[in-house]
Amino acid sequence: MSAPTGRLVEVKRKLDGTEQRFDLEPWLVTEELVVGRWLAGPDSGYGLAAGSYSWGVWRPRLPMGVYRLHAPDGQLLLYRLDVIEDVEVGEGEIRYRDLLLDARFLPGPSAGDYTLRFEDEDEVEAAAASGWLSPSQRWRIEWVRGVLAERPSEVRAWADRAIAEAVAAGAEQAGG
Repeated sequence: MSAPTGRLVEVKRKLDGTEQRFDLEPWLVTEELVVGRWLAGPDSGYGLAAGSYSWGVWRPRLPMGVYRLHAPDGQLLLYRLDVIEDVEVGEGEIRYRDLLLDARFLPGPSAGDYTLRFEDEDEVEAAAASGWLSPSQRWRIEWVRGVLAERPSEVRAWADRAIAEAVAAGAEQAGG
C-alpha cells in the first residue's frame, strides 16, 4: 500500500477560535467523502509510537469525524470519534468546528467486541453552562451520542468501508 502524493491539512477549529492543524496523506477527497492518513513521527505528542498511524474519515454532511488508530505493525488500537459541525472541504484542506465531545471504541477481550467510552463530557457541560454551546450544537452532540450508543457497529463499519474505498482508489491511481 503506497501513500498518495500531495497534502491534506486537517484544520480543527475549537469553540474559542483557536485551531489545530494536522498534515495528512490525502487518500480520497471528494465533496461527499474525505479520507486522510496521519503518520506519527518520533515525537508525535499523542503517546503513539513512531510509525503508528491514524485514518481520518469525514462525510461533510455528518456531524462526526471518525479516526481508526493503528500500531506501527498495523494492529488496530482503537476508533476515536469527534462531534463536529461546519465541515468544509477545500483545496488541500478539511476544516471543521470541534464540539468537544469525543468517544472511543476500545477493543474488548474477544474479536469484534468493543467498549464505548465518552470523553470530555465535563467540558461539554461547562461550555453549555457558560453559553459557549448553542441549543443546536447541544442537539448535535446528543444526536451523535445516541447514534453511538444505539448503533456503534454501524459507525465503525461505515469508517472501515470508507477507508477500504480510499485504499482501493489509491491502488487504482498507483496502477493506472
